[in-house]
Amino acid sequence: MRDFDKTRSWHRQQLGETVKKALEKRGFTAYYFDTAEEAKNKVLELIPSGASIGVGGSVTLREMGLVEELKARGYEVHDHWIPGITPEEDWEIRRRQLTCDVFLTGCNAITMDGRLLNTDFTGNRVAAMIFGPRRIIMVAGINKIVKDIQTGLERIKNVATPLNSHRRNWGKACAKAGYCIECNLEDKSCRVTTIIEMCPKGSPDFYVILVGQELGY
Repeated sequence: MRDFDKTRSWHRQQLGETVKKALEKRGFTAYYFDTAEEAKNKVLELIPSGASIGVGGSVTLREMGLVEELKARGYEVHDHWIPGITPEEDWEIRRRQLTCDVFLTGCNAITMDGRLLNTDFTGNRVAAMIFGPRRIIMVAGINKIVKDIQTGLERIKNVATPLNSHRRNWGKACAKAGYCIECNLEDKSCRVTTIIEMCPKGSPDFYVILVGQELGY
């Protein structure tokens, strides 16, 4: 019997290495790892001692256990997913993420030619990717790789946004339907969309870490 998992692993590696090279051509520092554990170790290696860390709204980072690990190591972590905080506290944490030393984030979609697509509800996450933090570290599972911008936007509308809306227990729009219904409701998640074509000028410390596993939404 053939080793089917080995074939799948080969395919993931091919995709990962192709996108890694494309990202490098666009000015990013990129890595590919087969497992989330290897990727996690690389992220920890890239964070300087004593750095303040902002954490975007990322399921990927939480699945990897990165946020808990950083807090356990004593880092100053600006995490707005803390239960029980007030709206004012939530807003202040998001503001601090814009001026931290290191900003950690996931990604909604990465094209085969190395462009980064992301959609936000408030815009703090995409803002921090573009300007402010001294170092950006983005982690993305193999499921985030798409053919092109149009496919990426469709993925955001019909996969990432419905799942994130459902995670927030929002009962309207795509959170209920499971796909985009092109709503204009108060709890609409997809409010701010960015496409990063190249590493932003003046931000040489932009790392993209690809993982050969499905992570996040």
